[in-house]
Amino acid sequence: MSYTGKWIHIDLSTGKHIIGDTDKALLEKYIGGKGLGFALLEQMAPSPEPFGPDNPMIFVNGPFTGTRIQTSARTSLVTRSPLTGSIHDSHCGGHFGPALKRAGYDYLIITGKSEKPVYIYLTDEKIEIKDASSFWGKGIFFTNDGLLKLHSGNNPSVATIGPAGENLSKIACIGVEKYRQFGRGGVGAVMGSKNLKAIVVDGNDPIKYYDEEKFMELNRLLTKDIVNHEKIKFRRQKGTMMWIRMGQEDYNFLPTKNFQKCQFDGYEGITSETCRRVLNWKDTGCYSCGIMCAKLARWDGHELEGPEYETTAFLGSGCEISDCKDVALANIICDDLGLDTISAGITCSFAMECYDKGLLEDWEGLELEWGNAPAQRELLKLMVYKKGIGKIFSDGTRDASRIIGKGSEEFAINTFGMEISGVNIKGCLTMAVAMAVADFASHTRLWLTEGQMGPDFKIEDIPLAVLEGLDEINTRNCLVICDFVPYGFDRLVPILNAATGFNHTPESLMEIGARITNLARRYNLRNGRKHTDDIIPERFFKEESVSGFMKGKILSKDFFKGLIHKYYALRGWNEKGEPTEEVLKKYGL
Repeated sequence: MSYTGKWIHIDLSTGKHIIGDTDKALLEKYIGGKGLGFALLEQMAPSPEPFGPDNPMIFVNGPFTGTRIQTSARTSLVTRSPLTGSIHDSHCGGHFGPALKRAGYDYLIITGKSEKPVYIYLTDEKIEIKDASSFWGKGIFFTNDGLLKLHSGNNPSVATIGPAGENLSKIACIGVEKYRQFGRGGVGAVMGSKNLKAIVVDGNDPIKYYDEEKFMELNRLLTKDIVNHEKIKFRRQKGTMMWIRMGQEDYNFLPTKNFQKCQFDGYEGITSETCRRVLNWKDTGCYSCGIMCAKLARWDGHELEGPEYETTAFLGSGCEISDCKDVALANIICDDLGLDTISAGITCSFAMECYDKGLLEDWEGLELEWGNAPAQRELLKLMVYKKGIGKIFSDGTRDASRIIGKGSEEFAINTFGMEISGVNIKGCLTMAVAMAVADFASHTRLWLTEGQMGPDFKIEDIPLAVLEGLDEINTRNCLVICDFVPYGFDRLVPILNAATGFNHTPESLMEIGARITNLARRYNLRNGRKHTDDIIPERFFKEESVSGFMKGKILSKDFFKGLIHKYYALRGWNEKGEPTEEVLKKYGL
């Protein structure tokens, strides 16, 4: 099997660890990645305080992680989010997941809190908790490079937090190899709350397969099809930044001016084409990936992997900043100091709108006009260190709007605390529904726009399309495989079975996805979420939509709630969005 068969639990409070055998029955039920992590969190910590020592960080691989399949870099982190209070999964590329598997573990659980700053050094031969005092207060880049000098090893990977995580910003990320992130939900702050600066993983254990010959044959065919796919060739050339031009010109949903607009007059300065020319982009990629959507930028003495679409949409057009160099400099600040660029960017645009509306009396000399890139960079640093005006905005838009008041809640662009990502939902009703009902409001739950679905897709099709889409992505995040692999379960199931020895079908994988949806829903309801939280910000019910199904109309809240209740009905949930006993029994919950 492509599992290692082992897990490790490290308790930072005691300094002790336990190694156990992976439960095969649990793997059959949840596969790995997101699903396995959710099941483990439910077992271990049904209602932990996000910053409490009993809130586990579960770094969990899938059966595809570290194998020869394309995009096998992907791995998952599961915890309870301090930003939303919800069950949370964050995913990362790079080399961390494959290194954890080479160290011999399907998953790593970290609980407790160290008395002093520490880092974990974990290999197939060593399990050490080491002093990190010399790295505490330092940025992710310095820490990554310093730890690699101390632990050259085989092919080590470092996951570390910056000052944002140390200062418990609810929008802090974890940096992996400098330019990759477990990005959303404040996972960096959970790590900081444990006085855990970093994790270094390395190893030499080979990955084994149930039927290696069949796996390699199927994977060879899949790899050939992926690298020759026309959409992949386009993505390789343009990167995720292809969506700047497409969102502006084709679909009219580019987030602009804190979601007031769906098109940005200065968009040409932040397109993929401009970045390739101005930032001297070179194509690069994660472990075992021929898609190579990532771009290494070198300009004016700076280096960065990026910027990506989401970063650019929210630190760029969202703030009406039109120079890709300015976006890239803000990106470096976030990557090094440890902020999620999505939540940070939307929080900056929220702050700019508050400034524009005069909602705070004293901005301490910070002139946050739209498009003021130096002021944006200064605000980001103040947010990281929770200094001055930055303290108001350091925990995202929901907390900031609660402090500011004065109607700012209407344009604080979040659902249940999570800043909405992907597109401006004034141009995409389908994504609005997905953001409202997903376990948290992110394009990583589902990217589904009516503009891409074709003329046969109708407004009444939205609830079922969202349901099926969420369940499918759930299971892909168990395997774990990148969203950019342009093939479905019909191609992936035979490879999964060859790797693991299971006998899954596309239908059984969809059932697993539904099981995860219901588990997450029950967890979140237990921990404070209500059906009334399945909503989008007031802005979208008061301002005209500009494209998609609602083009030229103002979205009715009653109509929107009707779509949500149709989604509930399809799930078999009651009017309060609660899974019934019958549904829980159906999915073995």
